[in-house]
Amino acid sequence: MSAAAPTPQFRCGYAALVGRPNVGKSTLLNALVGHKLSIVTPRPQTTRHRILGVLSLPQAQIAFVDTPGLHAHASRALNKAMNRTATAALEAADVAVLVVEASKWLPDDELALARIARTAHPVIVAVNKIDRVRPRERLLPYLGELAARHAFLAIVPVCALKADNIEALRDAIAAHLPLSPALFPDGELTDRGLPFRIAETIREKLTLELNQ
Repeated sequence: MSAAAPTPQFRCGYAALVGRPNVGKSTLLNALVGHKLSIVTPRPQTTRHRILGVLSLPQAQIAFVDTPGLHAHASRALNKAMNRTATAALEAADVAVLVVEASKWLPDDELALARIARTAHPVIVAVNKIDRVRPRERLLPYLGELAARHAFLAIVPVCALKADNIEALRDAIAAHLPLSPALFPDGELTDRGLPFRIAETIREKLTLELNQ
């Protein structure tokens, strides 16, 4: 996608994808940008670094930030470091996107919401994996419970794996970014260089093989 010349109503900013491990943040980043930038495996906390994905639209540019999963019982040094990475990315964002799993709210979801609530950021909820809920009407009570937890700007059900309702989520995020010219050159997808992306792809393949 290419960005048009910014207009007085052009919006641009950072949207942090925040949530507990294994809710599909990396798959969601890839779906939102339309390119595979973040590796995906069944193993929780596959994402260990901040991964940036840039989407350029005619009236907005969104810099999505995939973050490591937050979890309350981070005893290992690596887990503590990943929690700090996620928190730092959240604090630097313009919009927080809380990624949760359809019909499943766990203590680590509460932790992620608490971290977001410390900021003054607008908060949008992406309710992922809706394809696992049948019939779809079973989602309604859960969505009502979510709405009661926080003053969310929007609650958007999605299936990142199938890219269902992704455009609605993009639109909701873009509408709450600040008025600003584009931060990244047209066509730039990420700030991660080729060596990093190759290393991550190798790590993804090794992780998948070890899980078999």
